[in-house]
Amino acid sequence: MNRLALVALAACLFVVVTAEYVVVGLLPELSGDLRVSVPTAGLLVTGYALAATVGGPVVTALTLCAPRKGALLGLLGVFTAGNLVAASAGGFGLLMAARVLTALTHSTFFAITVVTAAAMVPEERRGRAVAFVSTGLNLATVLGAPLGTWIGNAHGWRAAFWALGSVSALAFAAVALLVPAIRPDAAPRLRDGLAALRVRRAVVLLAVTLVVETGFFVVYTYIAPILGGVAGFGEGSVTVLLVVFGGGALVGNIIGGRLADRRPRSALRVLIGALAAGLAAFAVTSHWAATAAVTVFGLGVVAFALVPVLQTQAVAAAPDAPTLAVSAYTSVFNLAIAAGSWLGGRVLGSGGLGLTALAPIGALVVLAGLGLTAQTVFTGRGRVRPGRNGDAEPARQAL
Repeated sequence: MNRLALVALAACLFVVVTAEYVVVGLLPELSGDLRVSVPTAGLLVTGYALAATVGGPVVTALTLCAPRKGALLGLLGVFTAGNLVAASAGGFGLLMAARVLTALTHSTFFAITVVTAAAMVPEERRGRAVAFVSTGLNLATVLGAPLGTWIGNAHGWRAAFWALGSVSALAFAAVALLVPAIRPDAAPRLRDGLAALRVRRAVVLLAVTLVVETGFFVVYTYIAPILGGVAGFGEGSVTVLLVVFGGGALVGNIIGGRLADRRPRSALRVLIGALAAGLAAFAVTSHWAATAAVTVFGLGVVAFALVPVLQTQAVAAAPDAPTLAVSAYTSVFNLAIAAGSWLGGRVLGSGGLGLTALAPIGALVVLAGLGLTAQTVFTGRGRVRPGRNGDAEPARQAL
């Protein structure tokens, strides 16, 4: 296993995911400096996610037959430029445009990185390679986003984007030096992948992902204002709590990875139910600092335990076109981020509702996703190969 190349790929995921989430912790700072409301500042999250959703499939299709290393370098170049433009943006409009530019690389970048990691090692080691690279995503949640929030609070939000541009330039150099050239997917896989994603099981799983993650991001997009305005935490404490959330996410990813291999059928429903319960509880616990901190950790665990369970099952729908499958999942996930941040902003802008209304509304949306799991996601025609305990084979084997 070429560990240095995998470290380079993990670093790429780290900076890309950090760039998406860092704005969440900087909403109060951005709102004040750019003289816009918090819901308007939240559109920076919505716009990024929508651009990733719409642009992801298009960019993936355009780069499907390109050399993977060349595609990674090209996407990193655009991503770096976008963050540098964001750092020097003179107003909200240019900042939004820069966010959209970087977002266009997101889904395809994520997909190529994961598939490249799998292609660099023998089949029996692919799961470990993908898990190793995925630590970049987890570290972005544990360290990247909180560190970006700290930098932004201490030195201004522009400093956070200058840091992102600098780190992404280093990631560019690491990919150029360490990642080997990997042949692209075969051209017929585009048709195969699109056909596979029309299978009922795949459609339902993507729908579950969309609804559940929408409910979660109704709350997570505005977690900094909630912790500051409701629980009474200061700016420095909010940064610490984002680290706490990231720690929960790291634990959840480990748990979710194991559940995805063993019992995805039951795990999916239990975790969605737990997420709805956690969000409902947060409506109460967010009023006290100690209980809010505990709940934030728990939400990190459950929310990120869901990710590998959902992703592995969605990817299994198109084992012959893994790049398209990962891109489709990532696009739907980002659509959920956009929908959740937009819905949360509408709630805050309604006048009659405030920050305390976000958690119960998010919980209700997640419950709707739980209802969708009743649509025989794992049974009937289109079921993937059976594995242990009658559950689906882990999608990492398809990679």
